Amino acid sequence: MNKGKIRTRRLTIRAKILIPSIIIVVLVCGLMGYNSYTRFEKSMVRMGVEEADMAATIVADSLDAKLVYKVTVGSEGTQVYQNLQGDLRKKQKACGIAFLYTLYTDGKKVYYGVDSDEDAAKVGDEFADSYAELEPVFGGKEYIQDYIDHTEDGDLITVYKPIEDNAGKVVAILGCDYDASSIAAELQKAVVQTLQIGGICLILAILILTIIVSRITKGLMQVNAKIYDLVHNEGDLTQKLDVRSGDELELIAGNVNELLAYIRKIMIGISSGSMRLMSSSRKMVDHLSSADESITDVSATMQEMSAAMEETTSSLNQITEAIDEIYSSVERIAGNADAGKVSSQEMESRASGANDAAAEGEKKANIETEKMAASLNEKIAKSKSVEQIEILTSNIIEITEQTNLLALNASIEAARAGEAGRGFAVVADEIGKLAGNSADAAAKIRQVSAEVIQAVDELAEGSNLSAIPQRKASEVLLQRVKIMRPMRMQCVQ
Repeated sequence: MNKGKIRTRRLTIRAKILIPSIIIVVLVCGLMGYNSYTRFEKSMVRMGVEEADMAATIVADSLDAKLVYKVTVGSEGTQVYQNLQGDLRKKQKACGIAFLYTLYTDGKKVYYGVDSDEDAAKVGDEFADSYAELEPVFGGKEYIQDYIDHTEDGDLITVYKPIEDNAGKVVAILGCDYDASSIAAELQKAVVQTLQIGGICLILAILILTIIVSRITKGLMQVNAKIYDLVHNEGDLTQKLDVRSGDELELIAGNVNELLAYIRKIMIGISSGSMRLMSSSRKMVDHLSSADESITDVSATMQEMSAAMEETTSSLNQITEAIDEIYSSVERIAGNADAGKVSSQEMESRASGANDAAAEGEKKANIETEKMAASLNEKIAKSKSVEQIEILTSNIIEITEQTNLLALNASIEAARAGEAGRGFAVVADEIGKLAGNSADAAAKIRQVSAEVIQAVDELAEGSNLSAIPQRKASEVLLQRVKIMRPMRMQCVQ
């Protein structure tokens, strides 16, 4: 597997950091640009309104209310009208005003008076705005528009000033549409500059973020490469992560190194337990082989003893038959005691021979019995070495329990290690299964050993019981011989 071809399932850490950061930077730059532009726009509009108000005030103060009042319908050709129009046009050019005109009303509608435009409206032409809208101005209150009105005629700021006579009566109002195109142009430039500055800030922020994220991801890639090498290098737990970044990545690498050392310690313990388990298993096999040989010897000895017992029983039967025959002869002789001493002497001789034969048979039987019992006890003692298998089996079960505990610890630590500990988790599971199989085998061996020990004990008990009938037969035979002795003495007398 080529680690260079491994891809993440979703976004990389680099993308997860950069994308939200860029979005935040864009929002911040946009908000800052918008805030700066709105502040600049308000200040520029305020300045334009002040200029429009100043220009309208200058023009209004220069007008003669009496002359303005004299302008009526059809007075376009009069000298008064011409003078007023010329004066308005001069002020228009000097103050940067787009449209400059006077208005009057009949109380219902508003009409044009003097218009400075080249395409001037005639006196008495109806004005676009209604009287209701301009009524406060005709009442002596000035109106100043506080925003730039973007119309077909241009960018304008409109101001209405009342024209009062000496008595304070409003005879007309002055309409001043201030040219705010320069202000609109400055605002447009401000928008472009704001966008340019925001774009430059955005690019710089992205570059800085990219450099920072690259340094972070570079350390992460180093840690990932080292972990990959550990996982795909046949589980070499002697390797270590060498990261000297001085930040959290170095702490992570240190913790991974400690985890590897702990797992290595667990694996060494498992290896040691496996070696002890193997040694105990070999000893157990040796003891089982020895026990098998001892049991075979005991079986052979029991067969020999059985054959000897059969021979002894046959001899005892023959002796018993001889004694019975002698006993019958004694009874006949007792009935015919007076018949002759010759017969009694013959009976004495036969009884004496039977007595000697019985004593000799008893002696031989006792010797053979003792030899067979000693040999049998020796074989049984040897066969009892199988009891050591019980001890070894207990040791094996204890080792398997320790191995299971170590395997469990290894599985837990491998699970904490995540992807890097997956290989160790598999090894720990296999070791746990091996320990479980060893424990099952040890339990079966313990059961077989118990059955062997029980069989040996029963065999020893059976050998002791088999000697009892032989002893009883010898005792009966001697009792009968003892009974025959006084009878023989009586016959002799």
